[in-house]
Amino acid sequence: MRRAVLLVLVGCALIPPPDSSAKFGISKTRVTLTRYRPPDVVLLGDTVAVRVSSDSRAVTSAHLGLVRNRVEDALRAWNVVRVVDSPSPADDVVEVTIDDLTARLRDSVRYEDKYVKIGEREEWDEKKQKNVKKDVYGYRKQPVNLKLASGRIDARVRVDTPAGPREVDAGSTYDERFDENDRVPAEAYSEDALEKLLVEQAAARAVAAVCFSPDPVQAMLAVDGELKTGNQLAQSGQFEPALAEWSRRTYKGDTEAARLHNVGVAQEALAYKLPVDSPDHRRRLEQAAEAYRKAHDLDPGEKYFAEPIQRVETSMVYARAAADLMAERARWAAGDSGRDPAARPPGRRPAALVDDGAPGAAPAAWTFDRGSIALDSGRGNVLQLDGTDRPATATQRMDVAAGAGAAVSLDYKVVAGEAQVRIRVGYEDEGGKPRVATLEVSLGEGPGGWSPWKGDLGALRPRPAHVTDVKVLVVGGTVRVDKLAVRER
Repeated sequence: MRRAVLLVLVGCALIPPPDSSAKFGISKTRVTLTRYRPPDVVLLGDTVAVRVSSDSRAVTSAHLGLVRNRVEDALRAWNVVRVVDSPSPADDVVEVTIDDLTARLRDSVRYEDKYVKIGEREEWDEKKQKNVKKDVYGYRKQPVNLKLASGRIDARVRVDTPAGPREVDAGSTYDERFDENDRVPAEAYSEDALEKLLVEQAAARAVAAVCFSPDPVQAMLAVDGELKTGNQLAQSGQFEPALAEWSRRTYKGDTEAARLHNVGVAQEALAYKLPVDSPDHRRRLEQAAEAYRKAHDLDPGEKYFAEPIQRVETSMVYARAAADLMAERARWAAGDSGRDPAARPPGRRPAALVDDGAPGAAPAAWTFDRGSIALDSGRGNVLQLDGTDRPATATQRMDVAAGAGAAVSLDYKVVAGEAQVRIRVGYEDEGGKPRVATLEVSLGEGPGGWSPWKGDLGALRPRPAHVTDVKVLVVGGTVRVDKLAVRER
């Protein structure tokens, strides 16, 4: 009898605890949803002209033509303004300036410890009754061939509207390394190909400055036998019948939480098929948010139930911004532009490094790698860095005197994943020698609210005299950053 009881207890001990794979599977089922981000600048008139220029020798006429064609094609596809050839009769003028373009490929070698054959030895073989040779293995430094690809494009977009000029950064950087076992992407085969990629990225950012631009998101479907039919429909893009399938009945426990999550995915997908500024779009997003929240309430321990709530929150901010944008266009079209543009209160600037904390200091341009300016509910424009698949960075150059009491500070919020956040500070010491220091902000934490952080620059050795640049580095998740500043205490 004791043996039978013991077997039962051992059997119970082998049952694994519930985890995320139970609802989402070992290989996650994802669907891509195409939402649209509103532009940074509101075009107020009925006609727009596009000009693209550069004084850099590295920028060719083909590069300029690519940027111009992309911006003009996007404006025509928007079908709200009419593109004209000359700036003189245009209500709005979009001018893209490429200040510099560099691309460099080079080969390098990295040495790694590898377990390899390092020699031979003789030993007595009792069975063969003679000495035999045996291979000897150990760790040795072995060369690994590397291809290093780096590039940068400095570009900006100036938009002259009836309300006054606006300027948006359109630059980007590329910095990758590939070893002999990696698949090298097409852009890293030649410097011309890398230059073209950088120009295309600048064109995409110029488009995003003045047009609604695609901002695809990945949504995961919960996996359950009861939900299989709806999942198959959703994976083929048929979200209306998928929603009907998932709405036929309710369940209990984990299956109901999974069903509600998938209902949220369907409502979100259907929202993105509607005009971003429409009430129906916002209503669908609200229904998606409600379904996601109910799923999370049923199973608050499921980590994959938290991220969609943040995602829809961002989409709601986009929707409100789009509605405001179209309303402002309507006011100008009706001649109800109101007071003089110079008297209008300035819009909230993106997160910026500030010299000595001066509130009116103008921010320099951010340079992103897998990052952008995002709209955050309650805060407005903030930095967003997606380091889920590979490190994401945002860099800003500056020249700030750093005394003994200097500090760097920021607010950050993890939106998705288990994110690590670091600050890399470039500075010159008192002797004028360039230095770099890395400060840990977060060693890894899940999604949550906004948290303040401050780092003491006076504790760095050698001590900094001037801060020349600051880079925010995110690994393992998506993080938003606001109020980043370098100042005296």
